[in-house]
Amino acid sequence: MASLVSEILMSAGQLEKRDLQTELNKVKSKIDDAKFQVSKFVEQHYQDFDPLLVHSRELAETSSKLSEEVQQLVEKAETELKFQLDSSTNEMNSIGSQINAAKLQVQLLERVSQLHTILEKLKKMSVEDIIPYAEAIAEAESILNDAEDHIDTELDIWRSVKFEIEKNKDNLLKHLEDSWNTEIQWTKKDALVQLKLNADKLKDVFQGLAIIGQLDRPLCEWSSRLYDEILIPLTKADTVIQFEDHLELIEGQRSITELVELERAVGNISLTFQHLNKHLDFKLNDVLVLQLIGKQVADDFVKLFVKTCLKSTLPASSSLLSSPEYRASLEMVVRLEEEMVEIGFLTEKIIEEFAVNVDLFFADKQCLESLSRARQLMCLDLHDTICLKDNVEQTMVEEEERNSAETAHLWKMLSEGGMEIKWSPFRFPPCQISRSTQDLIEMLTNLVQEAGSSSATERSSARLLFTVRSICELYVSVVPEFHRDALNKLPFHAAVAHNNGMYLAHSILTLGTGHLIKLVQQNGVPLMDLVGKFRQLAAHIFLEHMKSQRDQLLAILKEAGFNRLENESRLPSSVEKAGRQVLHQLRNLQKIWQPVLPNEVYLRAIGTLSNSVLEELLLRITTMEDIPAAAALQLTDQCQSFINTLPLLFGPFDAEDTEDKKEMLALVMQHVHLWSRFEELKHLLGAGLRDIEGRWSSGKGPLAVHFAADEVKQMIRALFQNTDHRAATLSRIK
Repeated sequence: MASLVSEILMSAGQLEKRDLQTELNKVKSKIDDAKFQVSKFVEQHYQDFDPLLVHSRELAETSSKLSEEVQQLVEKAETELKFQLDSSTNEMNSIGSQINAAKLQVQLLERVSQLHTILEKLKKMSVEDIIPYAEAIAEAESILNDAEDHIDTELDIWRSVKFEIEKNKDNLLKHLEDSWNTEIQWTKKDALVQLKLNADKLKDVFQGLAIIGQLDRPLCEWSSRLYDEILIPLTKADTVIQFEDHLELIEGQRSITELVELERAVGNISLTFQHLNKHLDFKLNDVLVLQLIGKQVADDFVKLFVKTCLKSTLPASSSLLSSPEYRASLEMVVRLEEEMVEIGFLTEKIIEEFAVNVDLFFADKQCLESLSRARQLMCLDLHDTICLKDNVEQTMVEEEERNSAETAHLWKMLSEGGMEIKWSPFRFPPCQISRSTQDLIEMLTNLVQEAGSSSATERSSARLLFTVRSICELYVSVVPEFHRDALNKLPFHAAVAHNNGMYLAHSILTLGTGHLIKLVQQNGVPLMDLVGKFRQLAAHIFLEHMKSQRDQLLAILKEAGFNRLENESRLPSSVEKAGRQVLHQLRNLQKIWQPVLPNEVYLRAIGTLSNSVLEELLLRITTMEDIPAAAALQLTDQCQSFINTLPLLFGPFDAEDTEDKKEMLALVMQHVHLWSRFEELKHLLGAGLRDIEGRWSSGKGPLAVHFAADEVKQMIRALFQNTDHRAATLSRIK
C-alpha cells in the first residue's frame, strides 16, 4: 500500500514538472516573439526613424500580460521547488535561472516601454514648458540610471532609446542657457557695471536647471561674477550705485577709513541685497536661491567686509571704542548682518562676533601696524641722529616715582643683580641716538600706555604687551643683521647702534614704571629680561667694532719695520710713518666718537685702544736685542709724540694746549693702564747708565715699579755697548 502511494506521488510530481517545463517553454517563446517585435519597433522608430507606429499599445499590453504569466510561473515554480527540492535540485535550479533571465528581459521591455511613453510625451511638449519638460527628462534619466545597475544595456535597442533621451536633454539645456543669458543681463564697461534681472521667467530657468541637476556650474559662475563685479566694489569708499529697473554700479577706488564712508558702504550693501532678494525670492528644493549663492561667496564677502570696512575704521585709541559714534556704526553693521541672515545669504551671524570682540580686533590691528612700522624703523639708516640731553626736571620727577613703594622692588632687583649704577637709573647720559630709535621708543610707550588705559580690557592689554615684547625681540634679530656691513666698517654707525641698544634697555627699564609693573604682573608678559638682551646687543656691536679698530692699529705697527733695526743704524722711516698713521686714526676716532658716545663710554673705548697701541709699542721696543744710539734718540722722539698726542684724546677735540691738561692727564692715567710704563720706557731710551741706575734705586725707584729687573737688563744690553760700566750697572740691577 505504501509503495503504491509513493508511485502515485512520484508520477504526479513528474507530471507537474513536465507541465511546468512545457509552460515555461511557451512563455519563453512568447518573450522571444515580443522581443523581436519590440526590437523591430524601436529600430523603425528610433534607428530608422520610421514614422509609422502600429504596435506600441499592443506591445505594452503584451508586456503586461507576459509579466503576469512570469509572476505566476515564479510562484508555481517556488511551490514545486519546495516540494521536489531534495530529489531534483539541479534541474529546478536550471529552471530558476531561466525564469530569472526571463524576468530581466521582461524588466528591460517594461523600461523601454516606459521610456517610449516619456518620449511620446516629450514630442507633444515644447521646451518653452520648462518645468514639465525638465521633469520628464529627469524621470527618463532616473529610469536609465536605475536600469543600468541591473540590466544588460549594451543592446542596440537600449542605446537608441538612451540617445533619444540625451538629445531631448541637450535641446532643453540649450534653451535654458539661452534663457539664462536673456533673463540675467550683465554689462561691464570700465568702472560701470549693470545687472538686469527678469524676475518673471528667472524662477522657471533656475528650477529647470535644478530639476535636471545642471544648476551648480552656472550658479557658481554667476555667484563668482556677482562677488567680483558687485560685492567687492561695494566695499570701496567712493562706489556709487543706483536702481531703476536694473542695478547700476560705478566702482570706486578709495579704501574705507572713516565712519562716514563705512555708513555709506553699509547702505549700498543693504540696498543691493534688497534688490537681489526682490528678483531671487524663491526656493529650489526648499532652499532659498540667495542661500545657494551665499554658500559660494558669503564667507569670502564677510572676510573682505571685516578687513576693508570694519578693521580699517577702528579708532586710533581704545577709549574711542565706547564712543556713541562708533557704537552707532557697529549697531548699523549688526542690523545689516541680520538683514542678510533673514534673506538667506548668511546662515549664521559672523559679523556680530566683530562687535562683541572689537577690543581684540582693535588690539590686533594695533599690533600688526606696530610690528610693520617697527620693522620699517629698524631698517632705516642709522646716521640720521638726534642728541639726547640731560633733563634735570624730568629726572627729579622720575626720582620721586622711583622712591614709591610700587617700583621699589625694581631697583632692589637691579642691585641684587650686581648692576653698578653710577647715576640715577632714570637718567640716561647725553649722547646721540638714531631718530628711528626715538620713534620706536615712542611707539613702545604708546603701546604700553594703551595697554594700561582704563578702556583696555585684560585680553587686549595682554596682546599689546606681547607686541611690545615681539618688537623688542625683532629688534635684537633684525638690526645687527640688516646693518651688518655698516656696523663692521663705520665707527659712527657702531657707536650709534651701541647708544640705540642701551637707550632701548633704559627705556624698557623705565617705561611706564609703576603701572607697567602692574600690567606685567596681571598679564604674565615678561619684559624686564629684555633689558639684558638690549645691553648685550649694544655691547656686542661696539666691542666687535673696537676689535676691528684695534686689529687695524696693531697691523700698522706690526708692519712698521721695527725688526730692521738689527741691520740698520737708524730707525726706518716706515716706523715714524706708522706712528703718525696710528695717532691720526685715533684722533679720527675721537672726532667721530666723542660727540656721539656717552662720555664715560667714550673714555673707556679710546683708553682701551690707546692701551693696546702702547702695549704693542712696548713689546716691539723691549724685545729688541740691539738699539743703535741714533735709533734710540729717534725712538725717544717717537715715544714723546705719543705722550704728547694721546692726552688730547681725552679732552675736547678742537682743544690744543689748555688749562685742562692736568685733567686730561688724570683721565689718561685712569683709562690707559700702561701709560706710566710707557713714560718710563721713554726715559729709559734717552737715559744714561747712571740715570737708569738712579731711577731703579735698588728696586725701589719708579723704573722698578713698571719694569722687572730682567727687562731693564735687556734694555741696557740693547742700548749700551759691553763695557765695565755697563757690567757694573747690570750687576746692581736685581
